[in-house]
Amino acid sequence: FSNEALLNRINSDLANDLGNLVSRTVAMIDKYFGGVIPEERAVGEFDADLKKLLGETPGRVEELMDKLQFSTALAEIWKVISRTNKYIDETMPWVLAKDEASKPRLAEVMYNLAESLRITSILIQPFMPETPEKIWQQLGLADKAALSWESAEKWGGYPKGTAVCKGDVIFPRIDVKKELEELEALTGQTVEKAAEVKA
Repeated sequence: FSNEALLNRINSDLANDLGNLVSRTVAMIDKYFGGVIPEERAVGEFDADLKKLLGETPGRVEELMDKLQFSTALAEIWKVISRTNKYIDETMPWVLAKDEASKPRLAEVMYNLAESLRITSILIQPFMPETPEKIWQQLGLADKAALSWESAEKWGGYPKGTAVCKGDVIFPRIDVKKELEELEALTGQTVEKAAEVKA
């Protein structure tokens, strides 16, 4: 363990992966559709792969948690987060938004992102109890039926007509150098000195 490794992990997993995914999704739904995803949607390439992974993950996570394999369960959830980020790159919503004829396809992409986040936010509850609430607020989710553990096992629970609400960045990036300097000042010793003491 090192403070630097921990801080870098926070930036990569939380700020870059999950936090950025929430911010991008909410911002795009707000920008392209005034905050509410239209009901007219068109399925396209890459959708099935995302939905398949989301369909398999809740059961896998539950099974791993029953076996007390918490870190492995969390790794499974992060596969979904990584896949959803990749889905944005694959579907390129910013390109779809330029063509009026592509609006139904864009709406489907936005729905899939919101639904992926809905399911993901439910699955991370045992690990990060406060974070799901922040995600739900930005996604406009208030219906408890759409937030139950059981609802994560079924695709399509993001309620139609739901309005997103842009909020603060859930996981702001940390200035690693500055944070390390502050930690060293608090402890009164550098990381190197700590290593020497252990030796």
